[in-house]
Amino acid sequence: MPKKIIGIVGLNKYQIFSLNKKYAKVEFIDVRDDNFFHKKTLKINALIVLYEYPVKINLSKFLKNKHKEFKYLNWLHLTRAGVDECEPFMKSYKFKFTAGKKIQGPNVSEHCVSLLLAITRGLFDQYREKKYSFRPTEINGKKIIIAGLGGIGNSIAKKLSNFSSLISSVDHSFSSKKYIIRNYNLKQVPKIIKNYDILINALPLTNKTKKIFNKKIFKNMKKNSIFVSVSRDQTINIKDLKYFVKKRKFLGVAIDNTGSFRMKKKIIYDKKNNFLLTDHLAGVTTDNNRRIKLVFDNIKAYISGKKVNYEVSKTKGY
Repeated sequence: MPKKIIGIVGLNKYQIFSLNKKYAKVEFIDVRDDNFFHKKTLKINALIVLYEYPVKINLSKFLKNKHKEFKYLNWLHLTRAGVDECEPFMKSYKFKFTAGKKIQGPNVSEHCVSLLLAITRGLFDQYREKKYSFRPTEINGKKIIIAGLGGIGNSIAKKLSNFSSLISSVDHSFSSKKYIIRNYNLKQVPKIIKNYDILINALPLTNKTKKIFNKKIFKNMKKNSIFVSVSRDQTINIKDLKYFVKKRKFLGVAIDNTGSFRMKKKIIYDKKNNFLLTDHLAGVTTDNNRRIKLVFDNIKAYISGKKVNYEVSKTKGY
């Protein structure tokens, strides 16, 4: 019986050598842009992408259509959390697909809380004026609704519960949690949003969530409420958001920009509207242990014939 071949993206030669030594019945090969569609690579049984920069050119081609050239592939792993790029093509994937959709919870949730505190405490405004042009407010006791209660949304909820906030959620597969008062579905949001002080967007991007945050929701939000987004920008109708920002609907808005806003700096702050943008910084962290552990745990499970962690649903799109 021929050896299984596992293609690895993002490991050095020594790490690949160590894997080949540890798992003698499996062959690990290094995959990069310059050998992505070579004869040997096309025979791999699994493709594991730890870091995407070595396959920046060809990975997108593979995910869209060229995956069909990999006749023996039965498992793909991406360590990114957002897999919306793959959603239009997922149903044609004949292989198991896993991703790091939960491991980014700590860093993205910390970024979300940082954005929220920057808005509520007026951190970008205080040092510029001798007098307060913005008076800080508290998260304590505020009614917060978090849309999307996956690994990231759940981490946000846990952290904000320590601020004595009153937290509700929007999640279609909700299971009871002591720090969540109530859960809603997406269709209910325009009606109930008037009851909340803070809206946080942590939804995955799917066909159902594209531009879900639009005038139907924004117009019904409380005057001087807060909107924070650490999801893909495509979940927001940017035109509608800008309209309500200009109308001074919000006490503040904070978004981790994933491409919808032009940015010359990594952080932009509009003092007039208390509008804060960061340049897709939520997923950045020096702590990659979770990412690496997930990869090696899944390799071990795959070789042993056991279930791999964090499989993406091809029907749900995340």
